[in-house]
Amino acid sequence: MLSFIYITCRKDPKIEWFIDSLYNQVMEENFDFSKIQIVIVDYELQYDESRRELIKNIIGSRFEFVHVEPKPSLIQGKMKVTNINYHSCSIPRNTGVCYAKYDYLLFIDDLGVLCPNSFKYMLEYAYKKLVVGFSYKKVYDLSVENGVIKNCREHDGGIDSRIKYFNKDFNKITGSSLFGYSASPLECVLKVNGYDEIHNTMGGEDYNYGIRLEKTGTPIYYSKKVLFYESEEWADQGNIFIRRDPLLSDEKYKNIMKKYKVVKRWDPNGRKDLSHLLLDLLTRNKYWTEGNDYNLKELREKIQNGGVFNTIFDKNMKLIDGVCVKDL
Repeated sequence: MLSFIYITCRKDPKIEWFIDSLYNQVMEENFDFSKIQIVIVDYELQYDESRRELIKNIIGSRFEFVHVEPKPSLIQGKMKVTNINYHSCSIPRNTGVCYAKYDYLLFIDDLGVLCPNSFKYMLEYAYKKLVVGFSYKKVYDLSVENGVIKNCREHDGGIDSRIKYFNKDFNKITGSSLFGYSASPLECVLKVNGYDEIHNTMGGEDYNYGIRLEKTGTPIYYSKKVLFYESEEWADQGNIFIRRDPLLSDEKYKNIMKKYKVVKRWDPNGRKDLSHLLLDLLTRNKYWTEGNDYNLKELREKIQNGGVFNTIFDKNMKLIDGVCVKDL
């Protein structure tokens, strides 16, 4: 029923916080553990196999789980063709989708702990097959024992902006408000071919997905009833992923808009950078195929049947702004 996709690029993701808190709440709800799978997509695993034993010792026999590296990529990791590692949370998200065995996917960030009474609402949304964004608070001095929050210090800058924006505990939202922790039926993720990998170097893979999904007519919601607390102090652990969001010339911006037949900008006063260009195209019902040069549904079936990911890439692939990947 539930596949939790836990994504981390950190040496110490504090995964025990999430596992312990989830375990406690599954017990409280008397839910069948055999209907839960944890998919851990661990960037550091490709460089350190000893992490397998570390994670195994944390989870034990409490949950069924798989522990995998992110799928090989053009822009990050051991197989990259770029000169540096570029940011792209879409890569581990799509990897997790390939290994997920159940039809309701919950995307979980690292360094977080599930707050009390959250799991029962996750179950409710799963039974109803809803696309839902969850709330979070990034806090200081977070202390967790056996999945229970013992101490934390909130600050205004770390509070999910949607918590203050919405008055109700459960709200229908636009796709652009879907970000952070979230859940989706598998069929919804496959419907839009997953998360855009190549054009995610500046971030925003979640609302990019949300906007595309909204265009299919799928309703999207936000819930305050599912809440995560996330540590600020543990965030910086040395891994560096470059975010690429170049400012484009007026001529280049105009030519790309013309290519995709977009006349009116979504934000007329927005910067002419790559992230605003993507929003201009996405919100005007335009999209492209270069973001993922594969069919996620077919790739998932391949991996589920024991196949392996592709490791041969087109080094001459060009991004939407015309830059060749091998030149990055």
